[in-house]
Amino acid sequence: MPEAPPSDWRRFVGKGLSRTALAAAAGRRSEIRHAVRVSAAVGAAFGLATLLKLPQGYWAVFTAVIVVQASLGGTITASIERFMGTVVGAVAGAGAAYLHTRWPQFGGLILCVTVALTALLAAVRPAFKVAPVTVVIMLIGTTTHIEPLTAALYRVIEITLGSLVGVAATLLIFPARAHGAVVASVREITTLNTDLLTHYARLLRGQPSDLSTAAHYDANRAAMARLQTAMTEADRETATHLSNRSAPEALPRTLWRQRNDIVMIGRALVQPVAIPDLVEPAAAMIEAATIFLTQATGLIADGPRPDRLALAEAHDRFQSSIETLRADGAIRDLAFDDAARVFGLVFAIENLHANLGDLADRLEERGETAD
Repeated sequence: MPEAPPSDWRRFVGKGLSRTALAAAAGRRSEIRHAVRVSAAVGAAFGLATLLKLPQGYWAVFTAVIVVQASLGGTITASIERFMGTVVGAVAGAGAAYLHTRWPQFGGLILCVTVALTALLAAVRPAFKVAPVTVVIMLIGTTTHIEPLTAALYRVIEITLGSLVGVAATLLIFPARAHGAVVASVREITTLNTDLLTHYARLLRGQPSDLSTAAHYDANRAAMARLQTAMTEADRETATHLSNRSAPEALPRTLWRQRNDIVMIGRALVQPVAIPDLVEPAAAMIEAATIFLTQATGLIADGPRPDRLALAEAHDRFQSSIETLRADGAIRDLAFDDAARVFGLVFAIENLHANLGDLADRLEERGETAD
């Protein structure tokens, strides 16, 4: 049989590679958008620095690369910090450069003392971490042929230009608000917590579950850190009137309390519950809490209000079962360790119920404020 023309084979392979490339690109959409923003900011900063004939325009380009973040709030925060650090460093560098011109024999000492002072400031206030770098550049960089005050002025202009270009690029090119990162983090935390609660409900009933609780708790801690960062950036957007979407300040604390409640439930279940009649009421309450948690955190993305009535009914049934067990003397006859685990389980479930209500209250207040 005649062989297929090489061109047909190449066309087939090309189509396959194109599909693979498109699938990979679809999975990295946010990263590609960020790369486009950075590239556009760099081009704009370079063009403006060239047009303005800045002596060291490349610092505007560096700044544009550094300050452009994944969200508008992150870019604003990075821009403000770089600007503040540059101003402080430029002033300190100008003063040190003046002293160097007066006493050139002490140039090394002047450099070390000035860097030490700005490094101390950066250690106390991390927002000024660029200040020592600016001092070093001004004293031993290529601006030594320029008057100290002139060099300081140019440095501030270059950094300001790069920062403004970075903010504009983030605002205009595939704009990404930090509120989206807040929503994503809350959803991730909710998924991790509901997985754990489902696992503990199955554990109560003696059903199999292969969930890795340690991995989930570690992932939860990392997601909480990302949530705190995203909320700081979202607050910066709101403060600059570039966004009107925000999350309650108490949200991370409420989610941390829920995590602690879930940890307490897990500790109480290291051994089977000593009172068999408590198993089903506790498991049913945990399942109701799981459903309510998913509904409540949906409010962060403007979802429907959670079903408080269903949670209240489940809680009433749980409390009634506890009262029945207490009246029957089932708890009184337990050994100390068994009683401690039972009380710990009941206390953790009650705390979780209260914190779920608090979460819903905070998110509903946010929705009313936004309206």
